[in-house]
Amino acid sequence: MKSDLTAAQIGNETQQEEAEEKPIRYMFVQSAHSGSFVPAEGEMNYTLALEGVSAQTIAFSDRPERAVDQVPMQKFLDGLGFSPENPPNAAIEILVGNESEDVIVMELFEHVYDAANHTLQYNVSIMEEPNHSYAIFNERHDKSLPEHFGPAALFIDDCPDGNWRCCTSGNAFCGTIRVGQCYHFPSCRFCRSHYYEQCTEKCGEECKYGCSSD
Repeated sequence: MKSDLTAAQIGNETQQEEAEEKPIRYMFVQSAHSGSFVPAEGEMNYTLALEGVSAQTIAFSDRPERAVDQVPMQKFLDGLGFSPENPPNAAIEILVGNESEDVIVMELFEHVYDAANHTLQYNVSIMEEPNHSYAIFNERHDKSLPEHFGPAALFIDDCPDGNWRCCTSGNAFCGTIRVGQCYHFPSCRFCRSHYYEQCTEKCGEECKYGCSSD
């Protein structure tokens, strides 16, 4: 009876944690007065060069939270993460442009921000099969690119997935799983504090804990 009660209590605590940890998923917006796509060498298709860039990145979430905030540009760039293995998706909408080349969906890689000159550059890879979190950008994705363009807004998805390290209760490493990360100002962190089910499904019943840094 005592063990059943303990299990029920653990279940209730887990449900409470789950309810408290519902992550807020953000979309980020960077605005520019003008820009260009310059063909690049190597694996990257182009360099996206933006001029007249706002000093703040706008962060907003959809319903039900409807949260809105601003992040200094450099702090945002340092915190989001631009891993070559899993770069963030983005869509640029050219506000005054040809309908056949006014929305381009891409992956973002290395960046260079010059606050004094209000410029921002990304190495980008144009996606043949667009995969932005907002379907409207995928539907409007254009295959042709403008060499130069005027006012534009760059919409960036929330943090890319990360590797969660699964361990036993004794902190023995079992393996890694890919799980969601969310933006917790000012950086990307795991959306939840634990991933019990995913770890046990991949690594076994003993491996349901996150590895400590010790």
